[in-house]
Amino acid sequence: MTIESDMESSSTNDKAVTEPSERLVLLVEHSASESDLCLRSIMTQSHLYGIEVVRTGEEALAFAGSRHVDVVVMDYELPDIAGGDLVEQLHALKPDCPIIVITALDSPELALKMLLSGASDYLPKIGEYHKFLPRTITTNLQRAMLLENLRETYQRVEQASKDEALLNRMIVNIHGSLDLEDIVERSVSSLAEEFNTSRAILCLTSDPTSAMRIVRQVTRHTVEPISEKSIIFSRYHDLLLDVGERRPLVVMQEDTFAFAKDVRADLIQFGILSMCMVPLVYRGRLMGLLHLDQCEEPRVWAVGEINLLSRIANQLSIAISQARLYQIVETQSTSIDKLTELCSQLSTVVNSTRELTERNESRELVRVKLSTREIEVLRKVAEGLSNKEISEVLHITEGTTEVHVSRLRKKLNLSSRAALVRYAYENHLC
Repeated sequence: MTIESDMESSSTNDKAVTEPSERLVLLVEHSASESDLCLRSIMTQSHLYGIEVVRTGEEALAFAGSRHVDVVVMDYELPDIAGGDLVEQLHALKPDCPIIVITALDSPELALKMLLSGASDYLPKIGEYHKFLPRTITTNLQRAMLLENLRETYQRVEQASKDEALLNRMIVNIHGSLDLEDIVERSVSSLAEEFNTSRAILCLTSDPTSAMRIVRQVTRHTVEPISEKSIIFSRYHDLLLDVGERRPLVVMQEDTFAFAKDVRADLIQFGILSMCMVPLVYRGRLMGLLHLDQCEEPRVWAVGEINLLSRIANQLSIAISQARLYQIVETQSTSIDKLTELCSQLSTVVNSTRELTERNESRELVRVKLSTREIEVLRKVAEGLSNKEISEVLHITEGTTEVHVSRLRKKLNLSSRAALVRYAYENHLC
């Protein structure tokens, strides 16, 4: 029951509770006079505390087991439970709640025993000890708050470390290849495993206004794959285009906002209790989306998880863009190789044609300078035949052959028979 504002009637009651306030103090004291003394001292010096008074250890355990308590002030000498046992049981029930033990026994050994059992402070009942009680409560509450803040900070740091490790693993999987199919397979499989979801789906679009197409879907064995015809992806795509803000979307099956109502039939059909969708955006261009859902039980997606998924989506967008660019470069490289080979073949043909043309031009030039008989003699000279042998082959006299050879040297301005041979070869007469 509540302590009345006049505080006079509190001494006649076995139990008392202050009006609800910022912090609740559970006072465990079997002596009514001692409890009134402690209660008055606390309320006189601080009005920020609400106080619940119980007389026995059993009542204290029952209250602590069913209600929130910020700090426990307990007498060590209780009629039903030993002080050390009560400290241990209360500490087990409320491990983060400060326990202040007050006792008539001023013993360092007892103080150490209480602290080792789970108590946070120890106050002997000496003199006007109750005047120190408010400050002791405040000090222990502040210490508890500091410890709670430290635990929360440690948990945040630990979670951030886990998130970074997961992100690094995903980056290794995502950027471990330049093959688009390999990137898609690695990323979707890793997402399903790392986030322990019922489904992990990647949808891509050729341009921002084209329809979303499922390129990879990983599901648990007990879960039915989502159909290509589902409106879940098209509605989210429309939402991204209409709103213009490429933000993740979390939907529970029982949500009542417009998008949830539009896709509820599909959520029920595919057994989706909760889902998270994240857009893939690269340099302001919408490329696709990631879809993760849960079918066994509704999943409350934490802000940290959604931010982590957004970072993964950014990395995946970069990897997909690089893979598509690599495909274009590889295709162009193949085309360039084919073009180079074709140019080489064409160059060979051109060179052959040029050589043939040069030969024909040389022959024509020689024909202009020399008669048919002189050309015949020049060819035989180039073959290494003597004048006598040439005359026999051409059926002319040796003297006529000598005349032809002499004319050839004059016309071609050559001084020796060897020069005639070289001229014949250079002009392709052989």
